[in-house]
Amino acid sequence: MKKTNIIAMALAGLMSLPVIAGEASEPTAGDLLQGINMFTPEEGDPAWKIKANEQFGSQWYVDAAYGYWQTHNAMPGTNMHNHFFLLHAALNQRIIKNDVHGGTWLRAELSGSWALNRRTARSSSFMTDGFSSASGLHADIYGPADVVIPELALMQYFNNKRTCIIAGMVNLTNYFDGVTIANDSFSSFVNDSFVYSSILPLWDANLGAVVQYELNSSNYVQAAVTRTGCDYRSNPFRANNCDGYAVVGEWGHIFDDGNATLRLNPFFQKVDIDFDDGKGEHQRTNWGLAGSIEYTVNDNLTVFTRAGIAHHDHISGNAAEFSLGAHIKLIPSREDDFFGIAYGIYKGAVSQYRAYPSYVGDDTGREGHNREQVVELMYSFQVNDYLKVIPHYQFIQNPAYRSTSHESIWGVQTVFSF
Repeated sequence: MKKTNIIAMALAGLMSLPVIAGEASEPTAGDLLQGINMFTPEEGDPAWKIKANEQFGSQWYVDAAYGYWQTHNAMPGTNMHNHFFLLHAALNQRIIKNDVHGGTWLRAELSGSWALNRRTARSSSFMTDGFSSASGLHADIYGPADVVIPELALMQYFNNKRTCIIAGMVNLTNYFDGVTIANDSFSSFVNDSFVYSSILPLWDANLGAVVQYELNSSNYVQAAVTRTGCDYRSNPFRANNCDGYAVVGEWGHIFDDGNATLRLNPFFQKVDIDFDDGKGEHQRTNWGLAGSIEYTVNDNLTVFTRAGIAHHDHISGNAAEFSLGAHIKLIPSREDDFFGIAYGIYKGAVSQYRAYPSYVGDDTGREGHNREQVVELMYSFQVNDYLKVIPHYQFIQNPAYRSTSHESIWGVQTVFSF
């Protein structure tokens, strides 16, 4: 499903803290957590939306898009030409107002996709399972008609907005691994391996809690614990298949006058894996470390890199990853447009590449390839404050760890945001 742009919006504002500091001598306590959790009005927002934020404590955004993907060397059961209507919406609604400590908020999130013809999609996960290096925990929805609620939780601030607890049905991708230029497939890179880390167990639609603490104006820490394995349409309070759990942490450090952000993410998880050995499910543990750096070099160039390694590779998610990319403004007169380029190489977990023979449909018994490489090129053309057009191209070597040679995907998204 959709990787939300909550953190992308927030950290873009966080990068402006040096300017605020220059005007007000010192950043306000709680700015870092407010930047991660809250939605801020952007240029072009109508007056009624800003007034709702100020008067009623209602913050929201909606992304709606038409998406077209043309694939080559497609897996059986998928179509070469795919047409979708995509939707993602998020809401912060203030319940109890407290200007000093931040108050109490309700967080809600909705994502969906609808195939626009009968041949477009045969399953809800074909873009993930067939073509991309993804953990399968929180991938974009590309199915015939899928609507899910990845988050429905309460958010409570304390300690002059420097401490926050979010609890309920949480979406960890809203808080962790928030690389500004590579965590929102509606306005940047589309391939799952660039939207968020393929190492971290960033579960959504499962019961859990996130605890955040702002150490000072340049450092914050946060940690989350969540159940694992609940399906999107399962009631997380009643489902009996959510037997595992995951723990994820993050230390964030902002430096170089706010132009650079370093994140380190340790994690641990325990899940049930069925190895088809006739003995049913096995409990497996996995732990590791992921990290990212993003750096705004100047007004025309922002770069990022991610890396991670997992201790145990008989489990969902990748065993190792390394990726890097950039946003480049090519036309000075069009300051809202940018060209994006990214490259990633991923080592699959044993349970991933052993599941794929040399060619899909073969009964050779051969293992798939244990490396996958992805290149993506995209361009964001901002038509006006509400509309953008984003063509993109992906080249994937050993797609989904199959031993076939490569996969090429051409696509375009027309995104309406408000």
